[in-house]
Parts: sequence; C-alpha cells; structure tokens
Amino acid sequence: MWLLLVLSIFGYGFSLILSRKNTGLYGILLSPALGISVFTQITLVLAFVFGVGYTSIFLALAVTVVLSVLCFVKFRQKFSLQNFPIFFVVTTIFVVFFLAYIWLTQALTSSPLGLKTGGGGMYGDTALHTAYTSRLETGEFPIQNPLFAGKILVYPFANDLLSAILRISGLNYNLAFALPQILFLIGFLVLFYKILRRFTSNWGFVIALLVLLLGWGIGALFFLREWQLSDISFLQFLSRDYTDNSQYNLYFHNILTGLVLPERSFLPGLFLGLLAFRNFLEYFKSKSKKLLIINGIVLGALPFWHTHTFIFFVILSFIFALWLMKINFKKTLIDFSLMTMVAVVIAIPFLYLFFSNHQVGQFLHTSFGWQNKNENILFFWFKNSFLIIPLAVLGFWFIKRDWKIYFVPAFVIFIIANLIIFQPWDWDNIKLISWSFLFFTILIGYLLAKFMQKGMFVFSLVCVLVMTSIASGSLSLLLQLKNDYIIYDKSDIELADWAKKNSKIDEVFLIEPLPTHPVPGLSGRLVYLGYPGHLWVHGIDYGGREQQVNQILAGDFSRLNNLEVPINYIVTSSSDFSFALPSNIRVAYRNQKYIVYKL
Repeated sequence: MWLLLVLSIFGYGFSLILSRKNTGLYGILLSPALGISVFTQITLVLAFVFGVGYTSIFLALAVTVVLSVLCFVKFRQKFSLQNFPIFFVVTTIFVVFFLAYIWLTQALTSSPLGLKTGGGGMYGDTALHTAYTSRLETGEFPIQNPLFAGKILVYPFANDLLSAILRISGLNYNLAFALPQILFLIGFLVLFYKILRRFTSNWGFVIALLVLLLGWGIGALFFLREWQLSDISFLQFLSRDYTDNSQYNLYFHNILTGLVLPERSFLPGLFLGLLAFRNFLEYFKSKSKKLLIINGIVLGALPFWHTHTFIFFVILSFIFALWLMKINFKKTLIDFSLMTMVAVVIAIPFLYLFFSNHQVGQFLHTSFGWQNKNENILFFWFKNSFLIIPLAVLGFWFIKRDWKIYFVPAFVIFIIANLIIFQPWDWDNIKLISWSFLFFTILIGYLLAKFMQKGMFVFSLVCVLVMTSIASGSLSLLLQLKNDYIIYDKSDIELADWAKKNSKIDEVFLIEPLPTHPVPGLSGRLVYLGYPGHLWVHGIDYGGREQQVNQILAGDFSRLNNLEVPINYIVTSSSDFSFALPSNIRVAYRNQKYIVYKL
C-alpha cells in the first residue's frame, strides 16, 4: 500500500507536463495512474537486467521520484481548485465506488472456502492473470509462459508486473489486483471527461459515459421475450449474458463485463490511449513537439500494456500525420518521425520478444464481417450495437468541420477490424472495435446533448433512446453482480503453498490442463501444458504436448523420455493412479484433492 501512496504523490509531477494551464484537482486525480504507469515501465526495463525483485523495484522507484521532482521544478504551476465541476466529481465517485465494489468482492477475494471471483470472463481471465502474476513474483525475467514451460511469454503483462510488485511489497491478491484497476479507472474518467468537454456539455459526457459503459445491442429484447414465456422471477431467469450470446449471434460483449472487469490490460490501455489522444488534441492547436515526444513514449510502452490499443493508435497516428501534412508537410514529417523513433526505441524489448518467439502470419488473417458468419453484416451490427453506428454517423455529420478529423480514425479502424483479424482468435478484435465505439459514444454524446436543448419532448425522446441503448449492458452488469464462484478452494491453496516451498522455480509440473489449476495459478511454477484455451488464443501450438500429457496421465510413462521439456512432478486429482508406478516415481505430497508425484 505504501508503494501506491508514494507513486500517487509523485505522479503529480508528471501531470504538470501535460498542460501549461493550471491542472488543479484534475492533476491530482491523474497522478496515481501516471505514477504507477511510469514506475511500472521503468521497472520492466530494469527487470531485463536485475530481474523482478527489490533491486529493480527500488531503483525504479528512485528514478520515478527523481523524474517527478525534475518535472515539478521545470513545469511548476500555481495550484487552484477554481472552476472544478461538482458534476464531474459526483459522477466519478459513483462510477469508481461501484466498480471498486466489484473488484474488491470479485477479484480473488478471500472467503472461508478459498479465493472467489466473478463469473463470465472474470473466471477464466482471473486464473490466467494470476498465473502470470505469480510467475513474475518468482523474479525470473523475461518469464517463461507458466502454462507452457520452455516458451518465453509474449503478452502485454505490464499490469500483471505491477500486481506482482505489489504482492512482493506485501499486498494480498485481491488488493494487488483491484487497487491498480481503481487508480487507472480514475485516470480514465478524468481524461474521458476532459476530452468530452472539448466537444460537448456535461450532459453529453453523461450520455457518452452511460452508452460506453452499459451498451451494446438489442439482446435485452431477446431476454424479455424469453422471460415472458417463463414462470420464474426476473433475477432467477437472468442466467445468461445477452450482449455475448451465440444463440442470437450476439458477440459484441458489453465493455465492462467483457473487457474492463476481466481483461486486466484493457483499462490501462484505455487510460494510456486517451492520454495519447488528449496530447494529439493539444498538438493540433499548439504544434508543440513536446506532446508528440510524450506520445512516442506512450506508444512505445503500449505493447507491454495493451497490444490492441497500440495497434489502434498506430493507425490513428498515421491518419493524423497524413492530415497535418496537408497543412505543413515539413514540420509534420519531422515531428511525427521523431515520435516514431521514440516509440520504436521504447518498444524494442517487446519487438524483440515478439519476433523471436512468433511469426506475424500466426496472427494476421482476413475475415469479412468479424463475427457475423452468414448473417447480413448490417443486420448483425444492428443486433449487436442497436443504433450506435447510425447515431455516430449522424453526430459526425453535425459536428464542426474542424473536429471531424478527430473521429475519422474510429470509422476507418472499425472497417479494418471487420476485414482483418489481428490475432488467432477472431473475437479478440472486439478490443479494436471497442476503441472505435468509444469515439462513437463521444459523437453520440455531442449529438444527443445538442438535441436535448430543443424542448421537453425531444429531451424525453433522448432519455428513452439512451435507456433502450443501455438495457442490454445493464442486464450483463446485473448478471456479473449476481454470480461469484470459488476459483481456488482450500485444497488448491494448500497445494500451491506446498509447491512454492518444496520446488524450485525452474522445475516443471505435468498437470491435468484445467483452466484454474493452482500450480500455475498460485505457486508461480511452470507446467508442461496448461489450459489449451489460454494457449491457442495467443498463437501457441500445443497439440503435440496435449497428446503426450493425455498418454502419460493414462499410464504410458515411456512418453516421459520424449518430452520437449523435462518434467519434475506429476499432479493428479484422482485418488491414485490405477496402475503400477515406475520405481523412479514416488508420492511427494497429497491432500484431499491432489496427489503430487516426484520423478
């Protein structure tokens, strides 16, 4: 906790770089997210030399403090709380407290039965991020993929690194996972509000925020139709998500329940992405090279935080550069080239890890219409987003001519994301599409706030339109609040504790490849093969290992001599093998749920 407090205080120095005007309370609210972002990025770089441990942590903290003090001295401003909108404060407090409640009660929360988590995507994704965090705690860096021993992990794990650092500093899993998300959420809301107020009123901000957090689609209509035919209560009947429902070809999952809550890297991506966009807005006015240098740092760091945000803003930067070249070709070329060089230098570690472990062909492929299958693409997007796209187009039509360029990339990238898939799992393009829809909600906020001024009747129509637009997402969020599960029970925790105390960090376990197995999840130890669903989506060919694991667990121990990586332990959840064990295999540990065999 002390570490987050120090970073929150010294993050204020970085907020002063962003504006010549008084930052006031906005700067204070941005400080925690800025502080932890800078600190984590510096720790990540130092970890390549010192590993993840006290040396890299304290060196990174010292560098962060020094940089913050230098920024404070150079960009110091008079502090004032004047003209700070209570409207924004109230909205932020409500959103932050509501989502903080979910994180603090559904992200590896301790209970008498073990550690619990929320349902939906939070269940599987929490297990994945726990495994990455636990492995980072061991000090190894770059880490091997804990679910696929012998292969370096190539993934935007910066937020998991931050949680690992917080674990090392003494926090439990729940606080180490929840607190960074809360701080990034506050930073995101500040930037979202400041950006919205460039284009629209406070009402426009509220409309955009509601639609962004509680959209999408017409799934609520399918729910109501099904519920009316049943004879059970509303809450009892709500057992499925209606923004992500294959029965109705609904795949555009609500951004909160589909991305923000389960995907730990998405919220930092939102914060850093909006930070970059805010700097672009300032650059269009001031043409200050400093802003693009900052954006070069942000873009270079993004692959370690959120890859799809990186892709989105690379394309956005290219479009902005082309536009500005029409106005001043030479200055734009110099400034954007400088930004690109800074970004490439910062991104070198990630680029090295990626291209030394993957081929681009494993990730890129075409798919007309994203997830529409054989359904008409226009009808598909109407079902999945209701009136968001036509309203955004209408907002684009009415918005000031000089502002249109800020939203062109959102439409371009939306089209690209319906044609090109950027990863093995097609659904993951939702992360790009959600960025487009974030900008669509800004246009909608502008449009509907403008219409609301035309009298009470139009005001009422706008309210009805907003309520229908957020119905499906509200159901999804209600379902999230309704369900929680034990992800690691007492026996799981006991096994993980034993593994941490009695095995070395480079020893490998062969396990039944379950999504929430405690060995990779809680102990930080490597497994020969983890849950396949967490592997193929990241481009890992696990077929050969899966066959070997199945054969060994079926009793064919001759396969132990032909493994890609030697194993040291076998963990089974059965009472015992039903066949004779070789003489070199003995029982090392057992509890009510597991038996560990040592080779």
